[in-house]
Amino acid sequence: MEKLVWRYIPEFRIRIRINNADPGEGVRLEMAPLSAATAASFGLLIRSSPGGLTAFCKQYFNGVAWAPATALTQPVQFTFWLIIDKSRAALPDFFEQGSQQLGRRIFYACNLTPAGVIDANLAGNVVALTAAANAGNTENGALSGYLLSHKVTPGAFNQIRAGKISAGAPVSFTLNETVTPLQDRTGLDLRPHPRGAYVVRLEGGAPLQEKVVFDQSAATADVCGVIDIFKQAWHLAPQPREYSINFQRT
Repeated sequence: MEKLVWRYIPEFRIRIRINNADPGEGVRLEMAPLSAATAASFGLLIRSSPGGLTAFCKQYFNGVAWAPATALTQPVQFTFWLIIDKSRAALPDFFEQGSQQLGRRIFYACNLTPAGVIDANLAGNVVALTAAANAGNTENGALSGYLLSHKVTPGAFNQIRAGKISAGAPVSFTLNETVTPLQDRTGLDLRPHPRGAYVVRLEGGAPLQEKVVFDQSAATADVCGVIDIFKQAWHLAPQPREYSINFQRT
């Protein structure tokens, strides 16, 4: 009788720091509920810890060597929520800056370049998910339900466009709606489209562009940030790949 042998090894971790220090028990990451089934189908086991989490890849022994239980044949997205217990940890300065208009202001980061390349800035085994040493305006995002509605000044904009952030290519603005000169409100219905993070643009004399995460469950929860990790191959090295985020607090 053939005997199957399984094991889980660390594949990647996400590490949150504030002023390069452990943020304590008040900051945590958890997998977004809609990503749980995806993680399970790819044999990814998530274990949270203060200020971060570790994702373990399921492997099986094929008689010769250990191999992933489920192969990756195309990019897969895993989404995580950043939650801060405001009674135990002060919000970083990041959340006190900026003025998002297309939803509730949140932190948003992913491991893609603007061209859609995964883990392009890998250094050693670390990928920084911020554009600079500390999270800042580059990581501003907005959180919205699937029905985006925004008040506008009539005549200020002529079109609203949106494109999903995904691996493999730059954002393509596939969703387009005309804004007439008399409209005082515009928006998008994302219910027929894939959930996740989009770049939304209001075109006109003074264009407005924001990253917007469309997630109905997150919009009604106390979520301070959304982090997308895209994988196109299992890392399977002695040390798990680390996705690092450092906030500044004064």
